[in-house]
Amino acid sequence: MPRPKKTETEIQTMRAQILDTALAILQESGPDAITTRAIAERMGVVHMSLYTYFENQAAILRALSQREIAKWRSQQQVFDRRAETEDLVRVVEDLLRFFIAFARENPNLYRMAWVMPEAVGESPAENRRRMQVTVGQLANILQKGMDTGVFTARQPFLAAGTVLAMVNTPYILFHSGKLVDPDLRDQMVEEVIVAAMGYLKTAT
Repeated sequence: MPRPKKTETEIQTMRAQILDTALAILQESGPDAITTRAIAERMGVVHMSLYTYFENQAAILRALSQREIAKWRSQQQVFDRRAETEDLVRVVEDLLRFFIAFARENPNLYRMAWVMPEAVGESPAENRRRMQVTVGQLANILQKGMDTGVFTARQPFLAAGTVLAMVNTPYILFHSGKLVDPDLRDQMVEEVIVAAMGYLKTAT
């Protein structure tokens, strides 16, 4: 007797459980540790059953990346709303610190997004588009500050790209193995945030 067909809710629930498990493995051991067998073993199911919900391992990684990017963008929108009513200098500094907190608290997600996006099958063109959205979001906030004289007038996208490059460099160096001392990394981050805000703010 054939098994009853799963409902769409059941399918989506199982897909979410698979992605949650893949995320836990990623956070603990990095992207290379995410395999269908590792996911299935942790979930207590036969690994072939995962292919009912995802075409292959690459599809799981891609879906995980897309889900986490969507969460990231939702969090970024909080800063867009704050920029409508709050002090823009504070909003921008908090946004830069949000990037750093994410890198510190989610090291393997950060590596996946900023250092080795190819691990989840993201093409160079997709990576560029994702970076353009991230830079563009900050650029829009900087434009508001430039319009009101809070920030020095510059090309907003260039200014946003410059400060994001500044604050991310210590973590990119750290996760690529070129900087190995986490204390030095964190000291560099603090110096860079001060420098980035100095670059942005209009002299008084």
